[in-house]
Amino acid sequence: MAVIVIESENFCPYCEKFSKEVSSLYKGSIPLRTVYAKSLRGFALTTDTKATPTIFFIENGREVFSHLGFMNSQDFYKTLGAFKLGKESESYQVAFDKNTDNRFCKQYNIFKDTPDGVFVDKLSGEILFDTRDRFDSGTGWLSFYKAVNGSTVEKIDHSFAMERTEIIAKKSGAHLGHVFPYENGKRRFCINATVLEFVPRASIK
Repeated sequence: MAVIVIESENFCPYCEKFSKEVSSLYKGSIPLRTVYAKSLRGFALTTDTKATPTIFFIENGREVFSHLGFMNSQDFYKTLGAFKLGKESESYQVAFDKNTDNRFCKQYNIFKDTPDGVFVDKLSGEILFDTRDRFDSGTGWLSFYKAVNGSTVEKIDHSFAMERTEIIAKKSGAHLGHVFPYENGKRRFCINATVLEFVPRASIK
């Protein structure tokens, strides 16, 4: 899998805008590279590359998705989610349809006792939570006392006739879970494991 961004050899304001707002900030696990159209070799592409930027999502040398022109961060990560995770996957439905992991799901059981490290956004690669802030709430969902500073956004959620505070990944816009009041004045970040990836602390770049 790869994301390839076609840039113009001449001045292209929307190429610069995409670079500034999206590609220069991207830390995800799928490689993203920027090239000129004349440098493309060996790919099965169906979309014309004359417009810039043109963004290709490629698997096994073949175009899976493409977008002509500027793509904002929200649209980029939603498309990347469909590409990397698949629209029918549990991860995608949690991230972009605001679904919720099942209690004690497989991914939760993998992530609840990891070694020392951090949890990153499955799409953007941004660090969201630290194992030092993780605790066992007994609820069947990953629980943290806090998110990494500046990594998430909080939003009032009125779904299911309740008022809750939704937690959203700041960079990708992915739904992560909710935050609730907890004992001794603390808060419990109740987070879906399927939208995260774990990185051991020694591997953090």
